[in-house]
Amino acid sequence: MASTTKLRSFCFRVVRALALACLLLAPNTWAASDDSVRDFVERVNQASTDLVSSEEKADERCRNLLDWAFDVSAMAQYALGKAWDKASSADREAFLAAFTDGVVAAYLRRMRDWRGAKMSFIGARPASGADRMAASRLKLPDAEETWIWRLRPSGQSWQIVDVSINGSSVLNTERQEYADILTANHGDINAVIDYIRKRMAAHGSSQ
Repeated sequence: MASTTKLRSFCFRVVRALALACLLLAPNTWAASDDSVRDFVERVNQASTDLVSSEEKADERCRNLLDWAFDVSAMAQYALGKAWDKASSADREAFLAAFTDGVVAAYLRRMRDWRGAKMSFIGARPASGADRMAASRLKLPDAEETWIWRLRPSGQSWQIVDVSINGSSVLNTERQEYADILTANHGDINAVIDYIRKRMAAHGSSQ
């Protein structure tokens, strides 16, 4: 049974990655966007590449970026799946704190790996409902990544609710990993929190 579940999970990831890869490679996929999307994404691009311009207060700058550019609460709820609805207020608060710390650590690690890269806006297209998909290219002289932001309206601007890097959704990957941990630990959210903290420690996070 466990092997069947893992096989289904693997197949789901492969199919989703192929679908996103086709989206990236399709001609004329990314059209000119309205100014609000372009302005928002360019602000995110600049703030992201500025994160590691200096190690001083890099963590604080990253948290500020999350505050205005990302709907971290919505991301956390989606990542935890049905377990969020069953969780107590205390468990939700503890998970959200760990999830936020994990996002900060992962974002800073990624940008340190790409220190000195230029991040440019490619274009945008409609997604489902009111959401939009916008693409940025992170480029060094000898390498590049394509980031696809899933944007949701927020007042007069937007907030990011997921990012796919080279065809792989970060949030869906987290959701599947958390689901496996919850299944193995009888739905105990603390096991997911421990996993996030241990992963951060393994990557040398100061958190």
